[in-house]
Amino acid sequence: MTKKRVVLISSLLVLSLMILSFPLSVKAKVFRFKFGSTSVRSGLYANTVAMAGIINKAYPGEITVTVVETGGYVENLERLRRGTIHAGPASTGAAAASYLGILDWKGKPDKDLRTLWGGYFTPIHLVASKKSGITTVEGFAGRPYAMNPGTTSGWHMEYFLEAIGVKPDYKLMGLGASPDAMKAGVVDGWFKAGFKDAAVLDIEAAMDITIVPVTRELMEKAEKAQPGLHRDMTIPAGLFKAVKSDQLSYAYVIGDFVVKKIPDDVIYKIVKAVWENRAGLIAPLATLKQGKFDDMVGNAVKFGLKVPFHAGAVKFYREAGQKIPSELIPPEVK
Repeated sequence: MTKKRVVLISSLLVLSLMILSFPLSVKAKVFRFKFGSTSVRSGLYANTVAMAGIINKAYPGEITVTVVETGGYVENLERLRRGTIHAGPASTGAAAASYLGILDWKGKPDKDLRTLWGGYFTPIHLVASKKSGITTVEGFAGRPYAMNPGTTSGWHMEYFLEAIGVKPDYKLMGLGASPDAMKAGVVDGWFKAGFKDAAVLDIEAAMDITIVPVTRELMEKAEKAQPGLHRDMTIPAGLFKAVKSDQLSYAYVIGDFVVKKIPDDVIYKIVKAVWENRAGLIAPLATLKQGKFDDMVGNAVKFGLKVPFHAGAVKFYREAGQKIPSELIPPEVK
């Protein structure tokens, strides 16, 4: 055997050993998942942070979830369209409008939008300063009223007030600025989603407020004008100091939505982690507990979701023994 052949064979052996050993020395690639939320001053921000913590703990070195502060849930839908976040919460009504291409998204359906789980029911509190004398929804007409463009609660409130013929003097500002505007007397009213929301508690700690109730008549009027968009729920006495007895509140359903292109196995693991820890997740979070978030598939059916589940979610739910209605199965699932 010539010296040249010995060198060649030796080189090939070394190369073969390198190729065989390479997979053993390379760590699996971490999927960095961006989960949109809302303003850090919102009590709903904590919900997303809690979910992210559960997922990160379940899959260290495999999935890293980073919570992204956003302007709210309508913004999340726009970010999902643009691909700047992978998932995020939004009202099921706004998500349906985006998916179907109606209302604000008329003619621009986002057919790549998918659902992670059924979500939860939560109130939108209509807050008024006590000194304003406002005690009814109609009382907001013509009064300075903080409006947060880009948020789903703002989207719902604007449609609701328009439907019932009430036109406040809107003052456009961010979620973070609105509590300060209330406390400074710049505005007489505002609205905020979340069961026992931190921003409302912050305002109430500084001043006397009224949590303005809605009426069945107003809700029926709004629903007649805009079918399928408006809901209500009863909030209990003592939820805030200003709530002296059980009263009717405007409400909406919040779900978490994701883009179709995320790998099925990543979504499967995310849904699995939240499913297996859902009891512990809702225990300290009033919004999730009162909204019955733990009924992750049942709520999707009960709330009449229009956006289908992600294929990875369908796979997990089926393995968990859950029955998925045909309308919630995406076209990519056979």
